[in-house]
Amino acid sequence: MKSCQNCDSVTFDDMEMCYDCMSSFAEPLDEDKLESPITAARLQIAMAGYFNYELLLQKLEGCSLSVGSATENAIVIPQEQVATRLMEVFYAHGQIWAESTDTSALATIDTIPLCGTVRIQPGTEIIIGDATITLLEA
Repeated sequence: MKSCQNCDSVTFDDMEMCYDCMSSFAEPLDEDKLESPITAARLQIAMAGYFNYELLLQKLEGCSLSVGSATENAIVIPQEQVATRLMEVFYAHGQIWAESTDTSALATIDTIPLCGTVRIQPGTEIIIGDATITLLEA
């Protein structure tokens, strides 16, 4: 049970307002506490003449986005020379990573061929065929 600060009437804890004086139990928000860390990384996916969009990757351990030509991928690159599941972009250990899942197809990170797993930073460009994936915000 809680008491109203205006009229001292008593009501249940789950009530949002006092029904005797109609005052709210809501407390004003502390503006300093509203600043929260970024909860998602922003990626831009662009393929000249076809599409340009942004995608969010949640910053939760193990969250990932698959990349490839198959329609079940989170990021679909509609080109025949792109493998059905070429790579993964994922969040782990507080960082954003890119991992090659198909060594027969070529993806480059800032002109260096992607081999294995690489940590990426904001501004990093991943080139796959004619598409570019840019990490805007981490």
